[in-house]
Parts: sequence; structure tokens; C-alpha cells
Amino acid sequence: MRVINHHGHSLLSHSYSTTLSFILLLLVHATCAVSGASSTTHEITDADANHSKVNDNSAHEGTHIHEVHAVLLPWFVQALGVLVFYLLTRKFHALPYTAVLFVMGLFMGRFGASQDHRTDTLTSSIRLWTKIDSEVLFTVFLPGLLFKDALEIDFHLFQASIVQLVFLAFPIVLAGTLLTAVVAMYIFPYNWSFHQCLTFGSILAATDPVAVSALLNEVGAPPRLKVHISGESLLNDGSAVVFFYVFGGLMLHELGISELGEDSNIQEGFKIFFRMSLGGACVGLAFALGLVLILYKLDRRMEREETVLQVTATVTAAYLSFYTSEVICKMSGVIAVVTCGVATKCFGGGMINDWEVMSSFWDLVEHLLNTVIFALGGIVFGESIGREGRWESRDWGYLVVLYLFANIIRFFLIFTFYPLNRRIGLGTNWREAVFTSWGGLRGAVGITLALALDNFVSDNEDASNEDLILTTKMFGMVGGIALMTLVINGTTSGPLLTKLGLGDSTESRRRIVKSAEEAARRRVLDDFLHLMTDKRFYFVDFALVEHHVPLLRNLNSKELQVAIRHNKEGVHPSLYKVPHLDHVLPYLEDSALVRVELEKTKNDFFSSSGADLMDIEPTIYEETGQADEEDLIDPLQAPPDLLQGTRLMFVELLRAAYAAQVKDGELDPREYDGFLVWALHSSCDFAHDAVTDGNPLSDWKLTDIGTTNLVHKTEYFLSKIFNSCCSTNAHEGAKERLETFRDQEPLEYQQLRFDVLLALSFIDAHKEAQDRMEDEFGKETGEAAAAFRVVMSESKCEVRKAEEVLIRKNKKKLNHVISHFLCVILHNKAARYIKQLNESGVLLKKEARHFLEEIDHHIIHIRKCPLDKHPNSIEFASESPALHVDMFSPEMGVVEPTVGNKRQRRKRVRQKSIL
Repeated sequence: MRVINHHGHSLLSHSYSTTLSFILLLLVHATCAVSGASSTTHEITDADANHSKVNDNSAHEGTHIHEVHAVLLPWFVQALGVLVFYLLTRKFHALPYTAVLFVMGLFMGRFGASQDHRTDTLTSSIRLWTKIDSEVLFTVFLPGLLFKDALEIDFHLFQASIVQLVFLAFPIVLAGTLLTAVVAMYIFPYNWSFHQCLTFGSILAATDPVAVSALLNEVGAPPRLKVHISGESLLNDGSAVVFFYVFGGLMLHELGISELGEDSNIQEGFKIFFRMSLGGACVGLAFALGLVLILYKLDRRMEREETVLQVTATVTAAYLSFYTSEVICKMSGVIAVVTCGVATKCFGGGMINDWEVMSSFWDLVEHLLNTVIFALGGIVFGESIGREGRWESRDWGYLVVLYLFANIIRFFLIFTFYPLNRRIGLGTNWREAVFTSWGGLRGAVGITLALALDNFVSDNEDASNEDLILTTKMFGMVGGIALMTLVINGTTSGPLLTKLGLGDSTESRRRIVKSAEEAARRRVLDDFLHLMTDKRFYFVDFALVEHHVPLLRNLNSKELQVAIRHNKEGVHPSLYKVPHLDHVLPYLEDSALVRVELEKTKNDFFSSSGADLMDIEPTIYEETGQADEEDLIDPLQAPPDLLQGTRLMFVELLRAAYAAQVKDGELDPREYDGFLVWALHSSCDFAHDAVTDGNPLSDWKLTDIGTTNLVHKTEYFLSKIFNSCCSTNAHEGAKERLETFRDQEPLEYQQLRFDVLLALSFIDAHKEAQDRMEDEFGKETGEAAAAFRVVMSESKCEVRKAEEVLIRKNKKKLNHVISHFLCVILHNKAARYIKQLNESGVLLKKEARHFLEEIDHHIIHIRKCPLDKHPNSIEFASESPALHVDMFSPEMGVVEPTVGNKRQRRKRVRQKSIL
């Protein structure tokens, strides 16, 4: 059987170049095929309406649905998918994403598309998509759904267990097809023929363990079980599709659809099976070899474009291998795609420049296609049960019976082959066999096959009303089984896995999580001590920090003493700076221990590094004592071209410093909805243009572009909304809410906070750029040294401008903002550390997610903190009116030994291990 609709074939071949060029256009391509294939079916004449068979489009007699409406459904479904995914990840963790989409599609089809009187745009789009060309459905969805799993499979385990997987994929699939056919023939009262039952059984034979696979990764299941689940799914999808072609051809021939069906005996059926399977594998292997050669040639890992080209090459190979095998060679396209993916992973896995980009792209493809296919399956199912005579009330009972038999058959087949599977390949045990039996979910591939068959028969003029009812019931049963296995088997697989002891034990995981939490506390404390060497945070309110950062609560002197000692270990004395803890020690019960440790650290520093200090050469720029001299530097001493190039280089160093702040968690891209980061990066863009025009550095002034008078701008927009809402009495409630907003979120404080964060990030980026430039070019002489000194002088002037803004702020509010800023930095650093623990395998994904959700909750609370004074806060005598001047003045009241610039001191962070 070749599932090809001749009405849409020319459009399909015409659009392949667009389809293969970029995967995100696949849905648009399918939409075009939908429109083209159905353009003749939606202009219905009176003669068509009198056709003897039941035609769903007859209700729209004399109407025409514009093809452009076909674009709406896939992206409307994607928008719903975003909302569904958000709710499931925040509120309803147990529900499978694809099952919820199927249910939503069911309601859309039942109460929308099945209502003949509805003519809205969405319903029109749904009606176009429910008549999608079957060949387009296969070609668009199957390669994208299968290639990712094949490309990311563990090839070494796959190779070791290949014999087991072949038994699971071929003999078990064939036996499952036969047993399901027996159930359909003798249990169902539909009087289906044996060929029809075999076709139905082959559709249900395809498993889709997407929900189970995600669960296995979350709970730390054994690698052997993972490869058995994923490998079986890959291979049995291919075998199920081949069986579907063979038995479907017999079924269509039996229905009298002679141009598409094919009559054959058992011997010919086996010939077709082997020809399609082996032929598809050969086609896939040929494309894999070509893809590996392309990956080998695109070997410039630093070129982002070549990484994109590698991704494009995998997409091209996946879809071209399917098209070549399926349409041109009349082989199995599914087996070709699977073979291409597995062979590429084997021979070319090490040639992929960026696995993260490759994996992320195919994750996107899988998400888009799964979202559309499950929603579309639900829509067709809902529309079918809404049509009179297509789905009866008794069918719900038989659906439950089929679900029970499907699970019984699955268990029977797995345990029938269990003695053999235990002795070959990687082996197995009875616990894994139980879970493999229960985890045999049905999903995208089965829905795609059933949907294609239903659309194919309904679009054929030779099909009778009974044929339409037959394929509708088949699709309804397949969709119902997919929904039930996802909801029941998928949600209960986690507890079953734990009960069987296949995941990490609860007690051991609890201990690991506890250890990870203690390690995170030590890391955050180390980051806190490092930040306390920065003048910006010398006077933070530790009571506020302790209140907002749970990992630093109940800090004791012994713990801090050990942290100080550990903070200094492994770091060259010239790179170490003693933390300023004068505003922290009063909160500790026995702070004398910490003071002794600090004094010992200072003494150790001077005693161990005296010779090194003498050997350090003086640099052109020092932190203190030379500002006045540099202010007198004449820019004319440096050639204009060299000076301009040095300024441009400094601007790029600033840009890199801002990017480093974001990466290190010191600059949160979510602050003010990204406006803060935008302002800083924009200042670099404007400064680049100004320097190109021959002007000196003036990026602090340029930060005002788009940010000046934030309060006045916000007030303006609020007033516009306020006036609009209050234009009628119906919006008095909105007026009250705006007044409440004004009271709860004082705009003046928001402006203060924005200015402070902007200035702090600006100052830190400039000092980082100065340090970097001094490291690289501080020993230059002649004209280069003159250009260097001019740019450094200009940078220092810009820093002083930002510091003056901070000095003019109210000292109490300024300290309040800076203390909260420190808390956000610590939480961001903790989040990055938790991600490292997850990537290194210490924490499972669900455990890391729990930590990260708590961190996000604390950050949100920090931004909305209404407290001016926090519990147990202490008023320090040093908080004089000159407090905010001292924080940014070169001459500090407390001077710690400091050698080496800030960039050198940051190197010690990279020297520490994850744990």
C-alpha cells in the first residue's frame, strides 16, 4: 500500500525545497498542502451534496473556505501549548503535556468543528487541517519526531543490546499486531474483517515512551532500562509502519480502493516487509555517510555559522532520507530516518561542533510537531464523536476493554520473551520487564498513522459510508488508547519505578540532596566573602541579607572562620583580598574567633608574600594617588587613529564586562523587564558610534538616552491608562487598582533603585575593563602608552560621574538598594551552582528544579520587599552622612592589603571545584 493522495502530490513535490531548508517552515508547508488538497473539497455543489456517502463537507454547501485560514490552527495550538506547559510545570506536575493537548483538541473538535453552523476563522482552519493530505502528514511529522531520538541515543548501549531490541521490535510487534487483531475481531461487535483488524493492530503496535523517557532521566533509572525503552520505540515504530503498509494495502484492496490497495498473500507480504525494511535501512545508511562527510568538513567550532549549517545538514538528511526512501524508492521512510540518525551518532557524533545547539534545535522540532499532532488528533477524535452515526455510546465501553487487553497483551509478550531477553545482549531482570510492559505508551506515530488512514479513506471517491464509519472508529480507538496510556500509565510510571526499586532509593537521594544543599551553603558563603572584598558592599545590612538568603541564615562564628580559611586556600597571596566584615561580625555570638582568623590572614599575607610584593612591577594605573596626574594627560600625545582604535577596543571590553556580569549573576537580565541590561548595552552601541566620529569616551552620559526621567515616563503612561479607564463608570475598579499600585510601588523608589543598579553595574564594568586593559597593554611604551593613558583617564572620569550619582542619593535608601542587590547576586550565583550540580549528575532534574523554583521565589520577594528595616537589624555608628562617600572614595577608612587587580582576584573563583 502506498498512502499517496494524487490531488496533493504535485504541491507536495513542489514544496520540498522549502520544507528541507528550514524546519520551522514545515508547518507552513503542511498548511499549504492542506489548503491545496482541500481547495476542491470546500467548494461543494448541489450535485456533490447528493452523493450517496456521508460527506462532512456537505453541510457547507455552496461555501468556500479561504486557504489562508489554514495558517491559524498550528500556531493557535502552539500558543495554547505555551499556556498549558506553564500551568503543568507550575501547578499540575503529574499530568502529561501531550495528553492535555489531546483533550483540549477533543473539546475543540466536539464543540467547534463538528457544529456545521459555525463559520468562524478558527473553525474554518480546523476543517482545512482535518482533511490534510496523508502523504504530507507522514512526510512532515514522522522524520522530525524520529530523527532526534535516533541521533541522541547512546550508541554503545544500543549496539550492545541490538539483539534484544530486534526481538522487541519485530517478533513482538508482529505478535502484538496479531493478538490485537484477534481482540478486535472477536471482542468488538463491528464485524471487521481480518485484514481490517490486522491494520488496526499494526497501528496500535507503535509505542511512544516520550513521557516515560523524561521520567527515567528525572529519577536516575539504570542506563540499560533507558536504552531498552528508547531503542524499542525507535525500531518498533519502523516495523509497525511497515506492517501498516502491508496490512493496510490488503484492507484497502478489500474495500475496493484498487488504485491504492494491493492484494498479496503471506509470502508476498514477507517479501514486501523485508524489501521495505532492508531497503529503507540502506537508504538511511547512504544518507548518514553523506551527512557524516558534511559534518567532518564543517569543522570550524568557533564559527557560529558552521554550527548552524551542521544543524541544517541534519534536518536536510532526515527529511530527504525519508522522502527518497518513501516516495522515490518505495521503501520504509521511517526505517531510513532511524538508520540515518543512529549511524550519524555512531560515525559522526564527535564531529558535531555544538551538541547543545543541535539538541536544543531538535527539542524545538519535537515540541512543535508533538503539539500539533496531538492537538490535531484530539480535534479529529472530537469531530468524529460529534457526527451522528460515527461514534456510539457503547464504543466508550469497548475502548476501556481495548485498553485492558492492550496492557494484558503487552505484559504477555514481554514475559513470553523474558527468558530469552535475560540471556542476550545487556540482559534484563523481572523488575525492568514489568516497567517495560507498563511503559508501552501509544502516541504520535500511532495517531499519525490512524489520522492518515482516516483522511485517506474519507477523501477517496470509492469509499462508502460504511468505510468512513470503519476508519473513524479505528481512529477513535487509537486516539482513546493514546490518551488513556498517557494519563494512566504515564502518570503512574513514576510511583511504579520507585516501587520496583529501579530509580535511586528515596533515602539515598535525600542524603545526596542534603549534601548538595550544604555544599550550596558553603559556595554561597564563599561568594559572599568574595563580594565583601568589593567596596560596593562594605556597608550592607547583614540582617537584610540573612532575611532574604536562607542559605546564609543561622551563620555561626566557627562556620565563618572555616569559610575564611577555605576562601584563602589555594590562592596566591598576591591574588587574595581580605573581606570587610565589620558589618557582619556584630551579628555573630562569638565574633572573636573570626576577628582572630582575619588578623591571622592579614599577618600570613604580609609574612608569606613580602618578597613577592617587592617583585611586582609598578603599573601605569594605580587605584589611588594618580587621578590628578592622569587628568592632565594631553590627548594630542597619541596619534588620532591609534587613540580611536584604543577607545573602540575599550568599548568592546565594556561590552564583554557586561556580558560577564550577566553570566556571573551580578547583572540580572530580568531586572525591569530587561530594560536595565538594554540601557547598558545601548550605551556601548552609542559610545561606539561617538568614538567612530572622533569623540572621547562618554558612555555614562549615553546611558541617559532612553532612561532619563523614568518616573515621569511611567507617570505619563499610568496617567494615560488612568484617564482611559476612568472615561466611563464601568472602569472605576481599574482606577482604584491604579491608585493602589501608586501606593504600593512608589515610582520614586523604583527610579532610585534603577539608578543605583545602573551605576553599580556601570562602575564595575569600567573597572573590569580597566583591569583587563592594564593586564594586556599596561607595559606598552611610546605612542601606544600615550593612547592607553588617555583612554584610562577617560574611563576614570566616567566612573567618577557614576559615583557622583550615587553620592547624591539618600544614604539609607542607597544602602537598602545595595543590600538587596547583593542578595539577588547571591541567589543568581546559587542558581548557577545548582545547574552545575545537575549537569554534572549530582542532582537529578526534578531535584534541581525544586531548588531553582525556591531561588526564583526568593528573588521575586526581594524585588517586592516592603521592609525598610529587617528583623534583628543593627544601627552602626559608622553609618554617618559620609557613608555613601566612603563607599566609592579611593581613600577608605579601613585599608586591607591588596595586591593584584580585580580581574586577577577573580581567577580564584575559577580554581574552585564544583563541590
